[in-house]
Amino acid sequence: MTFPWQIKALNPPFGDPGFLLSHVYSGQALIFDLGDLHHFTPRESLKASRIFISHAHIDHLIGFDQLLRLNLNRPRRLEFFGPAGIIDHLGHKLRGYTWNLTARYELLVTVHEIGESRMASCEFACRDKFHPGPRTLHPRCGPVICRDETFSVSSVSLDHGITSLAFVLQEPLQVNFRPEAMRRLGLVPGPWLNVLRRALESGCDPETPVTVMERTMALKEIAADIALTRPGVKIAYLTDLGFTPENLEKALPLIRDADLLLCEAAFLDEAADKAAKSFHLTAGQAGRLARMAGARQLKLFHFSPRHSDRKEQFYAQARASFAGVVT
Repeated sequence: MTFPWQIKALNPPFGDPGFLLSHVYSGQALIFDLGDLHHFTPRESLKASRIFISHAHIDHLIGFDQLLRLNLNRPRRLEFFGPAGIIDHLGHKLRGYTWNLTARYELLVTVHEIGESRMASCEFACRDKFHPGPRTLHPRCGPVICRDETFSVSSVSLDHGITSLAFVLQEPLQVNFRPEAMRRLGLVPGPWLNVLRRALESGCDPETPVTVMERTMALKEIAADIALTRPGVKIAYLTDLGFTPENLEKALPLIRDADLLLCEAAFLDEAADKAAKSFHLTAGQAGRLARMAGARQLKLFHFSPRHSDRKEQFYAQARASFAGVVT
């Protein structure tokens, strides 16, 4: 499978959590959790316009001010997605500064609060000194919280003593066309190929009529002749959750068959009691979770500093439970 996303951790595994995911072809990028950004160059930090926050503990959100400062005098929109209360959390951060010289600045910050059955959104405009706009409410239909042509992001709420969101990035169906088959059929590339691609990616009825160079054919007919399709890449992000039946019941359907599982492993297995009390995973539990989900690769992060001299044991304990690639 082609893997069109570059994945870069914000920090080494004993540092603050978070990942930058950059799409190789479209140039789009997003961030899962916003720990300390000092290991990133400004150019890297400026790639992302959508940021997904699992919860508002300081190690997951302290990079907000750094990102805000980099974007301040730019005509951009930053979108943040987080659990209940995230609008107030970020609103208080924004109101902690004085904005008397920003009347001409065009930066917009939009914050989306993810509930079980609905989402709330609020916009903060730099030119208005980041005073909060009205909150808009809309129903949430299924796990998807963000969607565009390149990817969608879904989420579920897990228990970390507070709500901690898990996220999954899912690409649409990957569609490629066979040039030799097109030449054999006398087909010349044109706008009709984009129409065909969109129909396949969106899961249209196989009998849907498609116009191909002034001929009308069923979608399934032309696709069988010239298209190669495969599932899109799936990347899951799990952090700050207890290894409980309730969390597993909610997380596993979301992350099942992930091509890459980004998963916290805060403690080594001998500290399982400490992990349970603080609603975290051990390295072995992260490996078991990856195995139960049928993930293909597992990347560990968010190690507790109490184990700072035993880094390799995290990977060894995860590999004891998971036969796939562990990094």
